[in-house]
Amino acid sequence: MNLRIEKIRLKDLESFMQTETFQQFTTIPVTDLRAKSYLNNPNAQPGDVVLYLGFIEKQLVAFRSLFAGSIFSEYQPVRFAWCSGNWVHPGYRRKGFSEQLLTEAFTDWNGKLMFTNYAPNSEKLYLKTGQFHPIHQFHGFRGYLFPKTRKLIPVASKNWVTKFAFSAVDSIIGGFSSVRILFFTPRQNPDFEFKHIQFPDVECFQMLRNKPHNHLFSRGETELKWIFQFPWVSKDRQSATEKYPFSSHSTSFIYQTVKVFIKNKLEGFFIFSVREGHLKTLYFTVPGGIERELANYLRQYCAEHKIEVITVYKCELAQQLFKRNFPFLCPKKYGQKIYSSFEIKNRANFQFQDGDGDVIFT
Repeated sequence: MNLRIEKIRLKDLESFMQTETFQQFTTIPVTDLRAKSYLNNPNAQPGDVVLYLGFIEKQLVAFRSLFAGSIFSEYQPVRFAWCSGNWVHPGYRRKGFSEQLLTEAFTDWNGKLMFTNYAPNSEKLYLKTGQFHPIHQFHGFRGYLFPKTRKLIPVASKNWVTKFAFSAVDSIIGGFSSVRILFFTPRQNPDFEFKHIQFPDVECFQMLRNKPHNHLFSRGETELKWIFQFPWVSKDRQSATEKYPFSSHSTSFIYQTVKVFIKNKLEGFFIFSVREGHLKTLYFTVPGGIERELANYLRQYCAEHKIEVITVYKCELAQQLFKRNFPFLCPKKYGQKIYSSFEIKNRANFQFQDGDGDVIFT
């Protein structure tokens, strides 16, 4: 059984999505929103291969999608591809098709690939190739406040009996958390003020330009504007998104930018998302030593907005949440890795953001 591989370059992506072949796919390899994001990626070039399609006869049985990223290594820009989207038809798994597509990507991108935000099976596939090594390990925090068991335990939605039983469990947990919150008194430092906006504004971007940083992926004004102007997740359920095997629709998905003022002076900002009750921190430009105040803010926000789950990768902030984890239930260590197929000089000197890779999009 031979896999026929087709490659779609960025310059051909729009026209490919208009073809009859694409329209007839029962599973599509890219959504309109992702395609717009890829096309407007400031790191991209027209000749980049962004889709790898695997066919058995005329049936699409596997695909892999990528988007361009860049870093500065030894004062030189280095382009690479983030692996973001890997699918194989259930009837054709364990035949090596995904690895074949990855081998093609490795060649086309000159051996420069990265991945994060992975499922366990995907991680095993990448590591099986022997091409990838970790360049960073996040040591984060995950806490639950108003968790929904149907989201955490697959069997919870199996039938009406389990739905009823776990709904009752959710009600008990919700009541317990509501009582705990009554005893939660946020610790407020009068020198600090937090102001909400949806996206970073002119002041935030001016701060990015004025304050030097050593983040490996150097996402600044241009990249952040691209990310927020061309999101991957839509609140509108379109028929095409139902044919896409990864999450592209959400009834509740917001970004929040929080400007941090210390003694009435803007000293930094950070960004988080809330998707269907799950809060994830994504990006920080803040002075060191204020993690305690940031942790207090997040605890208060979660309590006021009845957040189900919170995930924080920033190590120093996670440590503060572990020290004072009330009112969260079952706090636990949580964190993934960022893997690279190529060497990065002096990587220990760089910092990483919670939302690096495609995490900030989803």
